[in-house]
Amino acid sequence: MASFLRFLQNLGLLLARLGLGGILLLHGWMRWNAGVQKQIDYLTQFRTPYAEVAAWGSIIFELVGGVLLIVGALTRLVGLGVLIEQILIIAYTSWYKWPPTLLNPDGTYKGGYEYNVALGLLGLLLFVMGGGAVSIDRLFRRKKPTAPEEEDELAEQSTTRSAM
Repeated sequence: MASFLRFLQNLGLLLARLGLGGILLLHGWMRWNAGVQKQIDYLTQFRTPYAEVAAWGSIIFELVGGVLLIVGALTRLVGLGVLIEQILIIAYTSWYKWPPTLLNPDGTYKGGYEYNVALGLLGLLLFVMGGGAVSIDRLFRRKKPTAPEEEDELAEQSTTRSAM
């Protein structure tokens, strides 16, 4: 049962990485094709500090980070970056009217920052859990050192098996 749950966990992490990586690539590519100046102008209307740096940074991060997530490299770092990016997006572009609500005064839906919350939480998940078994990160993971008693038992078992 534990191996089946481990399989589901690794499958879930793989799908989360592929999905978030695809979203990042799509957003970065759309911003690049629309033109960096258009992104700078968009951020400037919200009085985002250092709008030019933020525009270039988000485009580069989304393109490179998307590829890294898809292959499973630096997953925790990219996940943290996604979380930080989504917090900044909410802070500078979605939270500009107080109180920050998802409904108009008449009770109709006006759209809001729930998409950014979902992406940020997905980034948090990958930051905490890592890339899973099917990732490049897994190739570079160090094996945990074993306790001296375990090493003695393993050596004894291998000696017993070779003697048979």
